[in-house]
Amino acid sequence: MLWQWAKTGTTVFILDLDGTLMPSAEIDNRCYWQAVFACYEKQAELPDLRGFKDVTDSGILNQWCLQELGRLPAWEDIAWIKQRFLELLETASVEHLHSFTPLPGAEDWLDSVQQSSRVSVGIATGGWGHSARFKLDQSGLSRFNLPLASSDDAVSRTDIMQIAARRTLEHEQIDGEKTCYVGDGVWDLKASQQLNWGFVGIASGRKAEALIDAGAKCVRADFNPTISS
Repeated sequence: MLWQWAKTGTTVFILDLDGTLMPSAEIDNRCYWQAVFACYEKQAELPDLRGFKDVTDSGILNQWCLQELGRLPAWEDIAWIKQRFLELLETASVEHLHSFTPLPGAEDWLDSVQQSSRVSVGIATGGWGHSARFKLDQSGLSRFNLPLASSDDAVSRTDIMQIAARRTLEHEQIDGEKTCYVGDGVWDLKASQQLNWGFVGIASGRKAEALIDAGAKCVRADFNPTISS
């Protein structure tokens, strides 16, 4: 259970962002591909993220460009996509305010764990840093000043998670950590298993079923202190 991790020893919670702290995953994915397709003048259905080795903004773009263009993206392409992506997110944040609103209980949970001397919290997102910071600002979660690692720091999710954990420990100066990743995707669970970290799923409906089928032991609908599944 999510709240029980803080009861024994020191805990480091590393949180995913989209779909975990706020229901922004669908909007984020749509804006991301609109920017990619616009850059390369392509029109296609949104790809299934389960087909990518690294489900991160950098990893997805690298693999897609290799498959579709036969090359990695040029740095100027990446810069253009990032800028267009942010513009699309800014528009979406006005039209879909709910997608940038913290999940129920998230702010109370963060307030609670930050008041504990035994608990540290950071963010490891598969998104790029500039879009992550925008979403944190829009949601009001930037007030927590959480250490952040993103797809600007590494391509693989496991590397991003480890960077986030190091930054969180340096920030809090805590030893003897016990680490748990909180995420909404099966790729989050698999990355946690690879690192031998604990895992808590934040999901409902089919996404929750997929996590349970993949072996997740604890899946909750949100951050409220009642168990959802």
